[in-house]
Order: sequence, then C-alpha cells, then structure tokens
Amino acid sequence: MDHFVTRRSALTAALATGAAVGLPAATATARVSDRPAAPGPASRPEPGPEPGPGSAWELPADQAAQEGDPEADEVIEELVNADQMKLANRVFHDWTRNDQPVPDSAPSVLSDFLRRHAVLTQEERAAIDLIKNGDLGKLVQGNIEALTMTEAFGGLFTALADPLLAKSVWYAGFDLVMDIGRRFSRTMNTLWDGLDGGNWDPSGNALISLVKLRLVHAAARRTGLAHGWNQARDGMPISQRLEAEELMYVGANNVQLAAKFGFHADHRQVDELVELIRIGGRLLGIQEKYNPRTLDQCNQILADAAAHHRAPSDEGIKLARNMLDWLDRKVFPGAGAVGASLVRMMDAHVADVLDIKPNPALDIPVATLGPYLYRPVYEIQQKFPLLVPVHEKMFRIASKTVAWYAVDFRDYDLQMPVH
Repeated sequence: MDHFVTRRSALTAALATGAAVGLPAATATARVSDRPAAPGPASRPEPGPEPGPGSAWELPADQAAQEGDPEADEVIEELVNADQMKLANRVFHDWTRNDQPVPDSAPSVLSDFLRRHAVLTQEERAAIDLIKNGDLGKLVQGNIEALTMTEAFGGLFTALADPLLAKSVWYAGFDLVMDIGRRFSRTMNTLWDGLDGGNWDPSGNALISLVKLRLVHAAARRTGLAHGWNQARDGMPISQRLEAEELMYVGANNVQLAAKFGFHADHRQVDELVELIRIGGRLLGIQEKYNPRTLDQCNQILADAAAHHRAPSDEGIKLARNMLDWLDRKVFPGAGAVGASLVRMMDAHVADVLDIKPNPALDIPVATLGPYLYRPVYEIQQKFPLLVPVHEKMFRIASKTVAWYAVDFRDYDLQMPVH
C-alpha cells in the first residue's frame, strides 16, 4: 500500500467513526457473503479472477484520482476510431434484459466486453439470492419515497459539491448538463435497478444497467479529455476515486442521512446494502483494491470526500441551479425552493458550497416537517396544524419525484455520446 494511503486513512478515521454514529456497530466488519451461502441457480461464467481474500483494501485517494478504467476506455476508443458509436448506441437501446443475448449487430469489441462483464460470480449470485428476499428489500419497498428524497436532495447534490465530480458531469456534455434532471433520473433508475431484488433475475435489468453505465462513464471520460479537461491538474475525469465516491453517494451516504433523521436500518439491512454496493462497484469497473468491503470502509470514503474534496466550483453551482430550475418546470412553480430547503436540511455545508442561499421562511418548516414527511397526515395535523399545507406540498414533490424516476426512464438506454 502506498505511504499516502496510510496517512490519508489516519486523517479520516475519526470522521468515518463519527459518521457512523447511530448505525449498527456490527456492520463495520460483517458481510453478507460471510453467511452460509444459500443454493441458487447455476451461475454464468465467472467474469475473471478475483484477488485473494487477504488482499489489502486501499482508500481511493491520490493514486486512484489518476486512474480510469483501461478496459472500458479501450472499448470506447476502438468504437470511436472505427466510427461505430452510433451502432453501439443502437445495441444499447435494444439490449435491455439480463438474460438477453448481446445483439448480433454489436461491434465485436463491444460484444466481447458485454458478454464477459454482464455476469455475476457464484459468490455474488449467492449473495443476491439471499438479499432478494431479505430485509433490505422490505426496507426499500416500504420507504421508497423517503429513500428517493434522501438520495435526490442528499447524495446527488452532495456529489456536485465535489468540484471534480461536478466537472466530470459538465465536461461530459451531451444531454445531461442543462437538463440535469435527466441525469439524476438515470442515476436514480440505476440505483433502484440495483436495490430491487427482482431486477437481478433473468428478466430484470440490474446487470444491464450497471455494465452500460460503466461504458457511459468511459465515453464521458473520453469526451472530457477531448474537450478541455486539465488532466495534469485534475487527474482523470471520472477516475477510480470519483467512481468510488459517487457509488457511496447512492449507497452508504443514504444510511448516514437516514440515521441523522431517526430512520435506522438494522444490522442485516446494512450488511445487505454493503454487499450490493460491492457488487455494483465491481460491475461499474471499480478496481478490487478500491472497492469497499465493509461499512467502515464506505464511511472512510465519505469522510475523505468531505474532508478533502468538497469545495465550490462554477460547474457544481450551475448544475445545482439547473436541477432546482428543473424541479420548478417538472413538478410545480416553487418546487425548486422547497428542494433547496431539502438540500439545506440534509447538509447545510453542501448547500453553502453549492451557493444555495438560506431561506428561513421555508427552511424552518421544511426542517421541522422533514422527519415527519411520510407519516400519516393526521399526525402532522395533530403536531403541526399550521404547517399542514407545507407538508402536503413536500409530499407532492416526493410523489412526483418518485413517479418521474420510476416511469419516465424505466426503460432508459443510457446511450453513449456520439461526439
């Protein structure tokens, strides 16, 4: 392990420990795969050799910020050089089920990549089979609106507070900058594809979504490098560090935020989430040495990001503003103001970094009602009778947000940019 990793780990250890306050202590070392494996259906071929069980985990820091995903990057390079990107996009559009063969029309380099990587190891299949009918699924299905709001106004805005993550989105361009809601919709769909156990079945699309996203990241990486990204100063766009960090914002970060507002997952639910995060990280191309194996490691990544990689940037501020404007257009006029207060409720520092101004007239009732957002209306009427109208508007935002994520892009294709 490089010497800087040890120093950075020491600096973030206290932050990581503090972030886990209120979470089940046992999850720091437990893993789903440590339980006896339930028999499952025969797995498809193994994706490739795995490092030994004793291999050391490294905090994805300075070195990881210089590293991309060479195998996926090579696929994109070959597709571009052969002028086959439009054909690859059509393959992406047509290939939508885990058990669906890669279309015969796929360029050979793309076909080979998809066949080798859209598979689970036997250990991963056993873990998915346990999770599918486990406690995490019940938690997700019973609290989908609350979890969606936590992710939409917590994790996704927090990602924009990292200048390099924001720049990665901005430099990728194509259809995801001004219509930032589209990018968030795709991110949320990928999250739900992974959390819904049924999407790991042959008829589902979890594997498809994640492997497609790996290649979309590679395409965006190439686009950024070709259009002004300063690699000497900023490292690699969508680097291994940024990949791992963003994965945490759609996973472990939600556990932290939920605990902050009194919503506690139990030991087994967190174990199952960490295992899904790990499987998702492997499918997204995160190197084994950077892919977290425990909640403690997840929290170290989040703590490192908060301590060393959070700062204002023109791109982050613009993207956050675009997202709030999108809420005004998509949900109702004024939804962006409620969304801004929700961001501030989740993390006031993130709101400050993104130049989301305080709005006490709305911030106070939103922060007061936030923990009660998904309780029966009669409880709100009893506790806060004067704030019932605000609660109803917040619930309307939640419902429309879920409907947008769940319906408008349920069959999205994650097409790669042509230019």
